[in-house]
Amino acid sequence: MLEKLRSFYRTLKLYPALMLVKRSPARELIEAEIDRWMLMIYQQKSGGDLASKLRTLMYGKDIEEFRTLLYFRLGEPAGVWNRILLFFATRFLRPLETLMITPSSAVGEGLIIMHGHGTYIDAETIGRNCLIFQDVAIGVKREEGERPTIGNYVHVSSGAKALGGITIGDHCVIAANAVVVKDMPPNSLAVGVPARILRNAGNKAEYIARGEISE
Repeated sequence: MLEKLRSFYRTLKLYPALMLVKRSPARELIEAEIDRWMLMIYQQKSGGDLASKLRTLMYGKDIEEFRTLLYFRLGEPAGVWNRILLFFATRFLRPLETLMITPSSAVGEGLIIMHGHGTYIDAETIGRNCLIFQDVAIGVKREEGERPTIGNYVHVSSGAKALGGITIGDHCVIAANAVVVKDMPPNSLAVGVPARILRNAGNKAEYIARGEISE
């Protein structure tokens, strides 16, 4: 009986977020992103109903980053009823407060943010299926400056910085604690402070960034 009451309580708390997703103009993008998170976190391929997948992610252990990303996708909804739903959604299932994605950032589908404490994202654009870790800063070098443009399938490791009006090409990797202030061509790796750009790193880039092999 107690377990049934607990399940009902969790379903009730999930209701505002679920209704917002169903009513959102970005529903298709959000559902694709839910499937990617389910695959990355739980190794579950797409399938199953929206409510059960959303419940798994919203109540998942140590993945409050998903909540922040979901509320970013929902934006500022139109209509009084939707704004009421958002108010209760963000109170019942709070986002990760130390993760910030500015509303003006244009973010492609499939973004994964892991251990996102202390991460600040203020980009001109971010492409599809990027991966960002904790203590990352993506933004301007100085007040009112230009913001980075980040391509598809970019890996930004913990503690890394990408600053100013730079362009990060597709399939790039920014290694842990690197500070990138100049353009990165596709398939390259950034290491160091300020970062050195290693071109044509290819598939080695991600392993170097993780420290699994040397340069």
